[in-house]
Amino acid sequence: MIFVCENNLYMEYTPIADVTAVPSPAGDRASAYGLEKIVDRRQRRRCGLSHRAEGLREGRAGGGPSLIECLTYRHSGHSRADPAKYRPEGELEKWKERDPIKNLPRAAQAVSAFSDDVIAKIDADVRRVVDEATEACKAAPNPPLDILTTDVYADGGFAWRN
Repeated sequence: MIFVCENNLYMEYTPIADVTAVPSPAGDRASAYGLEKIVDRRQRRRCGLSHRAEGLREGRAGGGPSLIECLTYRHSGHSRADPAKYRPEGELEKWKERDPIKNLPRAAQAVSAFSDDVIAKIDADVRRVVDEATEACKAAPNPPLDILTTDVYADGGFAWRN
């Protein structure tokens, strides 16, 4: 079992650093569960991939679970109603420059011979696949009403509905 915990630097409306004394809230608590502190601060799209591979090897060899804290950033507020006015000036722009999805084409070109044309074709192909899947879902019939609440925690209480 590998637990991957995102640290997006904020609680609901509060910077995590303002309310906790530990710099890595998940990683610094891993030892309480007998786990090694693993923190990936690079904010990569494939956060902790080498750590996950190592954790899988250890787990399969009987070494137990792993916990990886991945540093990331929440580009929007906590909800649609949250304008995120509590962020310091310029913080969002700084983090957007590090956005791993936006920077993936440049990273791919740095390690391979991908041309701009190849990157553009990949982007177009992915957009087409997503658009086709979206349209297929829109055209699909609604699920039968008798299964709508199956395996859904819906009553606000303690009981599961099955």
